[in-house]
Amino acid sequence: MSLLQSIGRKLLRALARPAVIGDQHLGGGRHVLYVLEQDRWSHRQMLLDQARLAGVLLEPSQILAARRNGQPVLLEQLAQVCRHSVEDPEYRLDLIPVSIFHGRLPIRETSWLNLLYAESWDQGGRIGRILQLLINGRQTLIHIDPPLKLQSLRDDSEDTATLQRKASLMLQQHFRTRRRAVVGPDLSHRRTLMSLILHHPQVRRAIAGRARERRESTLQAERYAEAELNRIAADFSPITARLLYPLFNWVWGRLYDDVEIRGLARIRDLALSHQLVYLPCHRSHLDYLLMSWALYRHGLMLPHIAAGDNLDLPVVGGILKRGGAIFMRRSFQNDPLYHALYQQYLALMAQHGHALEYFIEGGRSRTGRLLPPRSGLLTMTLDAWCAHPEKPVALVPVWIGYDRVVEADSYQRELDGAGKQRESLGGLLGALKILRQTYGRATLSIGEPLPLAQHLDPLQPTRAQARSIGYQVLSRINQAAALTETGLLATVLLSQPRLTISNAPLSRILTGLRELAGRLPNAPISSPPATPESWISAAARRNQLEQTPQDVSLNQAQAREMTFYRNNLMHFWLLPGLCLLLVRRSPNPLPQLITRMLKVLYPYLRSELFLPWEENDFTPAAARTRQALLDTGLLQHEGRLLVADESDTALTLMRTAEPILLRYYALFRLLERRGASDMETLLDASQTLARRLQREFGFDSAEYADRRIIQGFIDQLLDRDILRDTDGRLAFNVEVGPLMRQARQILTGHLVAFIEAQLDEV
Repeated sequence: MSLLQSIGRKLLRALARPAVIGDQHLGGGRHVLYVLEQDRWSHRQMLLDQARLAGVLLEPSQILAARRNGQPVLLEQLAQVCRHSVEDPEYRLDLIPVSIFHGRLPIRETSWLNLLYAESWDQGGRIGRILQLLINGRQTLIHIDPPLKLQSLRDDSEDTATLQRKASLMLQQHFRTRRRAVVGPDLSHRRTLMSLILHHPQVRRAIAGRARERRESTLQAERYAEAELNRIAADFSPITARLLYPLFNWVWGRLYDDVEIRGLARIRDLALSHQLVYLPCHRSHLDYLLMSWALYRHGLMLPHIAAGDNLDLPVVGGILKRGGAIFMRRSFQNDPLYHALYQQYLALMAQHGHALEYFIEGGRSRTGRLLPPRSGLLTMTLDAWCAHPEKPVALVPVWIGYDRVVEADSYQRELDGAGKQRESLGGLLGALKILRQTYGRATLSIGEPLPLAQHLDPLQPTRAQARSIGYQVLSRINQAAALTETGLLATVLLSQPRLTISNAPLSRILTGLRELAGRLPNAPISSPPATPESWISAAARRNQLEQTPQDVSLNQAQAREMTFYRNNLMHFWLLPGLCLLLVRRSPNPLPQLITRMLKVLYPYLRSELFLPWEENDFTPAAARTRQALLDTGLLQHEGRLLVADESDTALTLMRTAEPILLRYYALFRLLERRGASDMETLLDASQTLARRLQREFGFDSAEYADRRIIQGFIDQLLDRDILRDTDGRLAFNVEVGPLMRQARQILTGHLVAFIEAQLDEV
């Protein structure tokens, strides 16, 4: 080795601190060749160093490159090995692709200059590459992918040249796919993309239709379409994303004690072969920002994000568009041209393989519960895939949870009946006061993706399938949920009749709930660290509860806020709580009987809380839930019967689950007492009774009487023929007397009496 090379290697090691993904694919031997995306001396040395660190003997001659100075050179380098493969059927060779990115794993970025020389599609000249290495060498990401086995490409009838072309094309395509997964597709020609949309046949028909309907010229309709498309379309700028990254590093550090990111391994490889459509739950305006920050931090493509046009504010709107925002109206059902523009824009992004993100619930949940799925954008996504099924698409559910949402106060005002405050630049500037507070921990968890090829029939109408797929997405969002400190505290404190509990029992119950959750068939993906005592102290500092040396309590305002965080975790506690309640109140609690009773309730519970099991698969899930309760001592066997524990933890679970049954019972009793009712009258009366019933628990909680939840229960009763709709009048379609007698036996007596007393007053 020359003196100059020795100095260069030492300098490179000082400059570069690469992170490696896929180092398990490093292997030596004479039947292995490595293929770099770019032929750079620095990249060759980095690969040799990684092999040395892994104990792999690698010769410089075993390293090929796909491109040199921007030109393809791989074909000629493969000539000799392809000739061997054709001449010798036993010849084996692995071609291992290696991609190296500078400044695209920005976990440690501190300088704005780093961002200007981060990775992109433009590889730049020699000076630019040197500056990139000097500035971003310590933020280097090396992707080592599984080997391409040359023998698997060979057909008996192929000659050397054909095999060369096939191997070269596959590797070139792999490098393009890997770069797109990390950097995102090249969308630099925005004007060309928009022209394609405006000339799409569906859009041209919509333009002609608007001109006829409004009696205006085609030119006027075209100008309207172009203006609306400009408002819709993102103006994505990688530099904007890079410059915003350090800002949000600082913001999250100010707001949160920790940000936990889980499940990214599920999508790293999927991003190579599929367009990813991220579908997070929506609990805060910060969801948009947290999602993009997490993906960028871990070297994944930033998505284009469908956002309400209420965020298209002066200054802010432009920044959001350059960060990937696709603005849309709240409703555009009555504007076919706008619908066509939006649909074709999403379809074009899908064809280019760009990641997308939108909130399947529509708006933010003010109650902490998942909202029923909105099918508009999802249907557009399904239509785009059906038009081009050769381009794989995967829906990616994402659960996001906070110890406290920054909008907590405004949510309570809205639930009290105050109008939603319109977004404005002044309001945004006023919101900066949140930086003076802390909000605990935040968790972002990637759920199990849904590849559309496995869940969608392209021969059937997509709108009908969108509802079912939407429910699957929401179910997988809940399956990706994590326990949160505030959610656990809220579950316990809201179950106390006076919203007060002594310190020692509170810590004991919190420990018990955490232990039980880890044994459930729908166990959370993680639990909060540290001890229950530290959770209590942290929540007290956030003013979410009151703590004295003797006890912990909630005032009325705190109790109302805490329902949000309890509802985040309700899907964990409902089945265990109901199981304990049925065992405690049933005269003959045999395991089979309890399972049958739960099975009757399950379809309605599943619809309300997006539980994961199909109805046919529920019996094993019920058995595992029962076993979890037995393992933690919350249930015991006495001969053939089950006995519920008398502990505070068991009581907490029962009190958490019972209100849902009470709400079902109240609606049934209203229909029994009144007879046939129209939908609006039944909803109004059920809401009023639910509000009064919830106040009887010791605090006021607007989410308990949420009209959408009651509507969903009625829809399930209609779907299952428990109710019938005759000329707009709802009535029972089955005899419910025995069911109501059993319900009165199970539910708390004084609450049943309260419902009876209120029936004639609502």
